[in-house]
Amino acid sequence: MNYLADTGWQQRAKSMAGVITIHVAIGYALVLGMGTDVAKRVTAGFKVINLSPPQPPEPLPAEKPAEVLQEAASPENLRAAPTEIVVPEPEIKLEIKSPVLAAPVAGPGNDTRAGASDQAGPGFGSGGQGDGYGGGGIASGPRHLSGALNRKDIPRAVWKAGNRGNVLAHFTVGTDGRASDCRIRQTSGHPELDAVTCRLIEERFRFEPARDRQGRAVAQPYGWLQEWWKDGRGPQAVN
Repeated sequence: MNYLADTGWQQRAKSMAGVITIHVAIGYALVLGMGTDVAKRVTAGFKVINLSPPQPPEPLPAEKPAEVLQEAASPENLRAAPTEIVVPEPEIKLEIKSPVLAAPVAGPGNDTRAGASDQAGPGFGSGGQGDGYGGGGIASGPRHLSGALNRKDIPRAVWKAGNRGNVLAHFTVGTDGRASDCRIRQTSGHPELDAVTCRLIEERFRFEPARDRQGRAVAQPYGWLQEWWKDGRGPQAVN
């Protein structure tokens, strides 16, 4: 009995030792494997970054004092000779306006009575022989200065035929004192004699022109009666 009991205990002790050994081996293997993985995980999770301190800022450049400009005379100019061509001066034409003629006296301001009319009135444009300063009347009429018709001017055919007669001619004395626009108002009965009368009046006659109240020369109608007598004389003016 004792032998069996001892034998059974030894067997159990060996079994227990083997089980413990196996457990220890398994635990060691587990610890060894887990420890390596944990170390790797810890190493991978914590990466150490080497941060170097920032570089100090570069110093600002020292300010240079402003340069003081020294006053001095400018350098001598280059010598230049003028060209022989000169630009001509532009020709400036000034428009000369005629001066406005002022009235000799101020008007009364009666607009309704200042215009031209066939009756004398205070207006400056009265017509006919009114006393207005711009009226139609003139201060002096034309005055014959030179020029005449005589017997030699009568056409030979008319003279031999003994045809005579009076010719009344009307024409205009211009501001230059010459006769123009001659027309026969009373015929002599001989067209050739009438035509000679008008032609010679325009060619030969000279007049002092008519003048208005301001002394300005104005054109004025004029009448001339030519009496053709045997000696060719006898002209007289008809106004």
